[in-house]
Amino acid sequence: MAATAFQLYNRAKYKIGHGDIVLGTAVLRVKLHTSASNASTFTLSTFASITSEISARGGYVAGGRSLLSMVWNTGASAKSYKLDAADIVFTASNSALNNVKFACIGVAAGLALCWSRLSTAAFTVTSPNTLTIQFATLGILTLA
Repeated sequence: MAATAFQLYNRAKYKIGHGDIVLGTAVLRVKLHTSASNASTFTLSTFASITSEISARGGYVAGGRSLLSMVWNTGASAKSYKLDAADIVFTASNSALNNVKFACIGVAAGLALCWSRLSTAAFTVTSPNTLTIQFATLGILTLA
């Protein structure tokens, strides 16, 4: 099954509007989480409050990886804009990435932004395979 669209945490909406999260200039990171994670709880506000990050092994580093090439582009219409970034690749090297179910994006400084369920069930990426998170045509998020 395909991944779900990224969904904003409730508090992230306020933090964007208040200027605490400046999309396009803030350093955003993607972390992978297990099926035991609370990642889909909309009331989370900090990146650290998202539980059950996968183990730092097999090429995965605790805290995830930074999003690169973030840009704002026109969305599906001239009235909408989308935040996009380069697709991100996690490579399982010499060890598997176990029990992956969620991808979460947050500000490196600590605020939770959004989450996506990558699959209906947890999965393992065995060495030397890769997990590519390909952002939707409409970007990570859209303002319409």
